[in-house]
Amino acid sequence: MQTERESRVRGGFEDRPLSRRARAQLSLAPALHKSIRLMCVPSFLMLSGGATASLCPLCVFLSSLYVCAQALAIVLASLSGGNGLFWICRRGWLCCCCCCCCCCCGRLTDEAVVAEEAAFVCSHFNFSSSLRAVSRPEQDNKSIAAKAGLFLKLYWRVIVVVAWPLFLLPFLLAYDRLETRCAFVVLLMAMFWVTESIPLPMTSLLPLVLFPSLGILSTADTCLCYMNDTIMVFIGGLILAIAIEHCNLHMRIALGVMRFVGCSHRKLLAGLLAVTTFLSMWVSNTACTAMMVPIIFAVLQELEKEGLGKVFDYKEGDPEDPESEREPTKVTKAYLLGAAYSATFGGTATIVGTGTNLTFKGIFESSFPRADGINFTQWMIWATPQALVNIVITWLYVLVFYMGMFRPDSQDAKDARIGSEGEAIANRQVMMEKYRKLGRMSFHEGAVSVLFALCVCLWFFRRPGFVTGWSELLSDIDIRDSTPVMFVAILMFVIPKEPSFLYVCSKDANKRPTRSSEGLITWKAIESKMPWSLMFLLGGGFAISKGSNESCLSKRIGESLSPLKELPPFLILCITCLFTGTITEFTSNIGIANIMLPVIAQMSVAVQIHPLYVMIPSALMCSYAFRLPVGTPPNAIITVTGELPVKSLMLGGCGPAIYSFFVVIAMFPTWGAYVYKIKDFPDWARPDNKLVGGHVC
Repeated sequence: MQTERESRVRGGFEDRPLSRRARAQLSLAPALHKSIRLMCVPSFLMLSGGATASLCPLCVFLSSLYVCAQALAIVLASLSGGNGLFWICRRGWLCCCCCCCCCCCGRLTDEAVVAEEAAFVCSHFNFSSSLRAVSRPEQDNKSIAAKAGLFLKLYWRVIVVVAWPLFLLPFLLAYDRLETRCAFVVLLMAMFWVTESIPLPMTSLLPLVLFPSLGILSTADTCLCYMNDTIMVFIGGLILAIAIEHCNLHMRIALGVMRFVGCSHRKLLAGLLAVTTFLSMWVSNTACTAMMVPIIFAVLQELEKEGLGKVFDYKEGDPEDPESEREPTKVTKAYLLGAAYSATFGGTATIVGTGTNLTFKGIFESSFPRADGINFTQWMIWATPQALVNIVITWLYVLVFYMGMFRPDSQDAKDARIGSEGEAIANRQVMMEKYRKLGRMSFHEGAVSVLFALCVCLWFFRRPGFVTGWSELLSDIDIRDSTPVMFVAILMFVIPKEPSFLYVCSKDANKRPTRSSEGLITWKAIESKMPWSLMFLLGGGFAISKGSNESCLSKRIGESLSPLKELPPFLILCITCLFTGTITEFTSNIGIANIMLPVIAQMSVAVQIHPLYVMIPSALMCSYAFRLPVGTPPNAIITVTGELPVKSLMLGGCGPAIYSFFVVIAMFPTWGAYVYKIKDFPDWARPDNKLVGGHVC
């Protein structure tokens, strides 16, 4: 028999005219009413803050889904005149039936209490007013779907920013511990990084707000993560790279090498790969690729003028019409893909070559403070050979699949054959002409070259390992890589770019300077070209690493991964590299490194293998994204500037993604392990028990 309260609740809808669809739905009212009762109790308890500790995880999860569904229902109702609200409520009830797990778990077993509280919560949330929406006239389903689709298309970022924290909030309330709070911040940032719902640099600043507010780290400790040795190496390296670009030294190096190697397609491609690889070791991958693409098109266009090949294939329309649909020929694709791949591989050869390398350096040093830091020399000794192996394979790969190597009678081979006349044209009309326009090497370029060489030598011999380094001779205090690069960066502002100061005392009045010369680099150039956002991106990763360590989240993650201890170390290496290399194709490399490397560090501790054994290869795989434009800036440049179709990029990128994986897992356990002296599990990686939040971590 129905209680008075149930009759009053149900009576709210029965005396109103309903549509046929609504009447059919209302026939399920008893079952739906029971579902509401079972669902509303944990939802209300969760939102009111009562007895959250007694709820099972599934209840908390489903309750949070219900809250998000109701929010979405309001939006759809405003678009569809009530139909959307009816649609959401109907499907929401089906999901809410799962909340009977409370009864199964023994959390809520008193049916009388359930019924009483359910009726109260129904009236509290005014469900009857929601259900009255079904009496409104139905609209066309296609129109509703179109409006909803338009809304999601325009405001999906806002939905992610609002719904994702609401989804995570119940877990934070139900399990209020220090590691849970840190996990909340990490998961929040991971979603924002992957979806880019808010700009990546601003996502990286979330720890400055959330860590102090949640009691994980103080504001001072969090701020220190955004300005440390690794960040200063990054800034100094970029100042050096900007100085090279500022004096146009990188263009002189590129044209000089390509003139030297010759201008057949095979030789020219080899020269292109060599130059791009070398420059990307020091200059940003983006700048290298952006510089090489115009050179590629200049050479190919001169050959096309002489009837020695085409730059584009035109599918329809007049080649003279810029609106005609066109696609790069296979030869053009070979050069574009080669430039992007070599920039990516070259960036991994030095610790300053790309942001993911510096991300690894910072995360490793914060995760294992008792270990020796990652220095420039060891990284270059290990990473340069693997980069060279990848470049050689890339050269062969591009020649075979795009220029008909080993298939002399194929159409690809015929298109790539230009003969001695074509080589002379490319060398004389393109390379020589461009090089001549640069003029003689200036004092500016020479001074930057000397300072660049000085910085590399200071990095290499700071602590080389095979001899006593200059840092050990100079002081007992630990001197790291940021010191020499900042020394050279300061010299760039001190040394003038014109040698006019040498003629101050000259007897010839015409040679005496009339004004002072600016430095080799100016702060205005630094401000305009420095990617400041990357500093925040790196700092956000370091803050996550430090917060995870201080809150014991890292240790908890490591303990959860301890079953992997039964697997061979090499198999663990393969799994981590394959997983990292796959997900890095879809979002920011540095963002993925910030998410994955702290987890991999703690996994290595849990399974008792050397952290460097899995962290270094995984850091490299974070950079090896070849199949989508969003993977790396070089991919985006050749897609937009080079007009390379995304389909061609995806097909061409399958090869490098496969062979780079095998090169890394083959070379690091052998050559890399020898360079870093990786043997047994090191003492500096053993966790220390420490008191965190009133309990032992």
